[in-house]
Amino acid sequence: MEGVIRILRRFVTTTIFISIFLLIFNFVLLGTLVFKVINQSPSPEVVLQQVAQGLRKQNDSYHLDEDAIKLLKHNQSWAMLLGEDGHVQWDYDLPDDIPQSYNLIDVAKFSRYYLMEYPVYVWEHKNGLVVVGYPKESHWKYQFDFLSDWMGSLPLRLMLLLVVNVALALLISVLIGMRLIRKIRPLVEGVHKLAREETVHLDSKGIFGDLAHSINSASDKLQKKTDALKARDEARSNWIAGISHDIRTPLSMILGYASEMEDGSELPKEQRYQAGIIRRQGEKLRSLVSDLNLVSMLEYEMQPLHLKSIRLSVLARQVVAEFLNSGLDDRYEIELKLAEEAVKITGDEKLLLRAISNLVNNSVRHNPQGCKIVLETFLSEDSSRYFFVVSDNGRGIPQEKLKEITELPYSLKRKQTDDLGHGLGLPMVARILRAHHGHLVLSNCTNQKGLKAVIEVPVHQQNVEK
Repeated sequence: MEGVIRILRRFVTTTIFISIFLLIFNFVLLGTLVFKVINQSPSPEVVLQQVAQGLRKQNDSYHLDEDAIKLLKHNQSWAMLLGEDGHVQWDYDLPDDIPQSYNLIDVAKFSRYYLMEYPVYVWEHKNGLVVVGYPKESHWKYQFDFLSDWMGSLPLRLMLLLVVNVALALLISVLIGMRLIRKIRPLVEGVHKLAREETVHLDSKGIFGDLAHSINSASDKLQKKTDALKARDEARSNWIAGISHDIRTPLSMILGYASEMEDGSELPKEQRYQAGIIRRQGEKLRSLVSDLNLVSMLEYEMQPLHLKSIRLSVLARQVVAEFLNSGLDDRYEIELKLAEEAVKITGDEKLLLRAISNLVNNSVRHNPQGCKIVLETFLSEDSSRYFFVVSDNGRGIPQEKLKEITELPYSLKRKQTDDLGHGLGLPMVARILRAHHGHLVLSNCTNQKGLKAVIEVPVHQQNVEK
């Protein structure tokens, strides 16, 4: 919805700017055209003044200079001089229908507008009144009268006119924009549904019919591909689960017989040793099958979660106890730094216990020379996130491998597996946390020695005990 409002706002703003630009452009263009027409040829006032100045009396006759005559010919004009008695004293190219004498009323009539439908202009001469006339319908003459108060308020009126025009442009643009938005909104909602992988069916009529049809077609193709991917993932997960189930029975028999042979005193020592190798390798194979099945279920969100309120501090102590009781080598030291132990999170206890155990086991397995392992917990400042940190001072992980270490082995994003294992440990932890709406952050320690794994999970406010 915000995108639609943004489109409407930009459309309205653009429309207003375009309207103001066109208004100013039209005023400038009109002024330019008027100025060009006015200055294209000498104005009637210039011609009249030239004739009045070029008309001279010699003895009893009048003569007009050549420049004034050229102006009259160029404008197809005629001229005459009226004496004080109202009679024509001199004329040039005077039409036949123009009278030769005038009274005061006649002069008052044509001095402003027309004489016998000829546009005329008058100029005072020392011997009378010079009249210059133009061809009929060649000029339009109007007189405008304005009140001084009205002219004084003209700038304010122009400003009000501009405001009214802007408001009108705004109203029209809003109406057009809302009409356009009504057509665009379903398309925007359809695109958002496509992003959420929801089915889209838009009306393919109207001006955006082609676009709506394309969105519908894309939705259908996307839905088909999504269904195909889900079916493929489900088949892959079912295949892995089936293989895991089929392996369990013969693997259990192998482990059982290998244990009996290893413990049988009647067998030679070398054969009992070989039986022990078979048992240990079988246990690794069983662990691998179990991890592969769990990772597959988590990857395709098919692993059911048994959620309840739990304390990560309790799980930390449980993991440490299990490692110590299982005969952890003296080369490894485990330290607990637990804060905010009363904080509870909602999660699957077995899966989170598996994630913490995998991180500790990762530090042990990758540091055969021994190391110190620290398990630390703390709460974020806003009490919305809970952090569980497993760090060691071992050899760490090369920086170039940190970005891909949580990807599944032999995927496009991870080409190499762990040197000391099957490479499912850290990917499993990342997917367990993803199922709990948290995430795993891996980094080398600041001194470039050792690995630091940070588990971050959300905390519900009711689970924070004061």
